[in-house]
Amino acid sequence: MAKAVSGPLTDAKLETVFVWVRDFKRMRAFYHETLGLPIAYENPHFVNLRSGDCSIALHSERETHVRSDSWHMEFLVKDIDAAVSELSRRGVDVAPVRAESFGRITTLRDPEGNEIGLEEPAKRGR
Repeated sequence: MAKAVSGPLTDAKLETVFVWVRDFKRMRAFYHETLGLPIAYENPHFVNLRSGDCSIALHSERETHVRSDSWHMEFLVKDIDAAVSELSRRGVDVAPVRAESFGRITTLRDPEGNEIGLEEPAKRGR
């Protein structure tokens, strides 16, 4: 078990993840219309999309950013098969679902190549 530590963010709550995007209109449409995330606020260069207690903020690039595959955002879903079926119907290429000890998972990519995971947690005792 990891040793308990305390620091300046010990009691903090993640609120927003910012994603700098090249094609703002296309990315806004993907996250809002294709994935179905509701919009909390937007202007012509920024949109804040809600997902539970956190939000994803898409912001059009002012300068070119270097892309990295070192991050991954993940959504917990109640029914991964239904989510994959609906995403496929909407034209999204989704990897095959696979079982892990903690649940069932899959991945997809947004229009700019950022990886998004879906996880259906394992059902706990009955």
